[in-house]
Amino acid sequence: MRAGTAPSAKGRTKVKRKRAPVSGVDPRALARGIRLRRELTGIEYAKGTDEGLDPALQPARELITEFVWGKVWTRKGIDRRTRSFMNIGILMALNRPHELALNLRMAVNNGLSREEIGEAILHAAAYCGVPAGVNTIAVARQLFDELDREETKERRGRHRK
Repeated sequence: MRAGTAPSAKGRTKVKRKRAPVSGVDPRALARGIRLRRELTGIEYAKGTDEGLDPALQPARELITEFVWGKVWTRKGIDRRTRSFMNIGILMALNRPHELALNLRMAVNNGLSREEIGEAILHAAAYCGVPAGVNTIAVARQLFDELDREETKERRGRHRK
């Protein structure tokens, strides 16, 4: 019998159980984190980060998801918009363009306008430096172009119906 399955009365595998966390994390916080990560990053992105993950990396993935998404992002003290504002500056300062691209999209999903994102970049550039601002403008420009293409595609789809 494979791990994660339950035998039926006749000894055959009948129901597949969800795999328990391998990292010792709080399963409720992990589940909360998975739900929120899917909501904010999109199902496709979340699936891409989890599917085919080497088992050696599973504990790290679970700890990160539990902590960042299941415990920090779900706290009541700061709303999601504010967290998104903060992440723009933090990721600019850390020079993490991949995470910045994801977090800029999340910022839009959390209700930040293009103007607010531009202001966040301007403000953070004053503290992080012009090169960080220039790099972030390039990342934001790419996102805005993607959003424009998605919007155009959506409009065309609505007109065809």
